[in-house]
Amino acid sequence: MRIFGYMAGLVLGVLLMAGCSNTDDVAGIEIGNPGLANRNPASDSVQSLAFKAGFTIDYSDVLPAKEEKASILTRSTSVAKSASKNEPLVIDTMYLTLTEVRSYCSFYVGVSIVQSMGLVVWPYENSPYDVLPVSFVDDELVDETFSNIDLQSEGRLKEVGVSFEISRRNHPSVQGRVMIGDVYVPFIYELSRFQQFSLRYHFSQIKVEDWIANLSVAFHVRHFTDGVDLSSLEVGRDGVVRIDSTNNAAIWEKFNERFVPSFGALRYEYLDEKGHTFDDYVNDILLEVAGDVGENVVTDGSLESYSPDWIFLTQLRGEADSAYVNVKEKTRAIEIDVTAAGQYSYSVQLLHENIPMLAGHKYKCSFLIRSSEEGLITARIGSYLTYETVGFEEHVQVTTSEKKFEVEFEPMVNDPFARFEFNIGGAVRKIWVRDLKITRLD
Repeated sequence: MRIFGYMAGLVLGVLLMAGCSNTDDVAGIEIGNPGLANRNPASDSVQSLAFKAGFTIDYSDVLPAKEEKASILTRSTSVAKSASKNEPLVIDTMYLTLTEVRSYCSFYVGVSIVQSMGLVVWPYENSPYDVLPVSFVDDELVDETFSNIDLQSEGRLKEVGVSFEISRRNHPSVQGRVMIGDVYVPFIYELSRFQQFSLRYHFSQIKVEDWIANLSVAFHVRHFTDGVDLSSLEVGRDGVVRIDSTNNAAIWEKFNERFVPSFGALRYEYLDEKGHTFDDYVNDILLEVAGDVGENVVTDGSLESYSPDWIFLTQLRGEADSAYVNVKEKTRAIEIDVTAAGQYSYSVQLLHENIPMLAGHKYKCSFLIRSSEEGLITARIGSYLTYETVGFEEHVQVTTSEKKFEVEFEPMVNDPFARFEFNIGGAVRKIWVRDLKITRLD
């Protein structure tokens, strides 16, 4: 049984290629074309994103959630730290069975999958029941097993998911040594609470080099033991510390709460021994992805670096050209020249992907905008998975003179991959937009 089931569906996104404007010296630089998401500039051909995975035990320090950026996300792609001489708890044996690898992408072409379910990239269709036993202690790097994987498959990569089963043979457990006083004592932590679990890693936790995505699935021991009083563990008559539902039961429950989140993924889901499913974000990772208070989460709001998060698309009889243009010295805008209105406001869209949102926090969105013709556009923050609004949706009156739009809002849900949208179809006109900012206020 697999936690994240596969369903056949259809993601619609009929894409017309964006054209080029001729306004000034930066004209001709198109906004990101979703149809070329995987294009290798060296060969001018569509390039697949191959996959490697490493499975390790990591003894890095637990860092405060609000510590300066780089910490947790960087650690997920770096070489795991070894145990020190007097490590409070050392893991000697941890085996799991890898059952599945999925990629989660945003798509702007027609694909026969449900985006929220992701795409199963391993096991392969011709061997659907393959599994892979993995030892975390042996620092195993899996390469050849995944030689035919393409994580992107014409999409823009958001997450990589890995699923594991807990073997029922030989009393599945994590074994090692725990420091009691100044002496190491063997311990056995029973994994009987779990049947299977899945981890989903944010794309920033995946190191990409030469079109190969390297994922470190690292179990962070100090996160696992953080806040647990190991000195209270009771040693059995045979000299072994057993941590299960009968022995050291209170600590067993604490370990159960920490076990799956200690793999350092963005989010997780697990099936317990009674068949109940639980899912959540790992709070430290979610906060790192969300950025700091006051930080502009638009990767290129000033339009200086041509961020690939900007996407321009036309559909449903909408036709338009797009380009970066200089509106004055050292100031750029995005110009959208709508030449066919299309059926709906979203027949012409300027989008910015990967806007992280934290539920219950206050945000502010602002931008400068003008138009060749007065009229309405729609500005919103929605989900790439469901197309539902997760931030705000406003119908904005635009005029021939540049005006600043501002709105404060509270996201309805946590969403690391929300999408900002300008929906500007429905009328033939030119639109200029610049200086887009989305910041968390608290």
